[in-house]
Amino acid sequence: MGTRHTGRGDTAHHHPHVRRADAGTWRWQCDCGGASCRTAASALSWRQAVIAALNHATCLAP
Repeated sequence: MGTRHTGRGDTAHHHPHVRRADAGTWRWQCDCGGASCRTAASALSWRQAVIAALNHATCLAP
């Protein structure tokens, strides 16, 4: 009989990715399902997207 793991995955290794959405707007997305808002009203600059992605990764790390 094996051990079954449930719950969130390894929260110490989140690697969000920053990608260009439209001309001049950027979005971030993580493999855990976390992402920046995808509405046109929340257009992020590259710097804002990077800071938000780093904040996401830091907040989840133990």
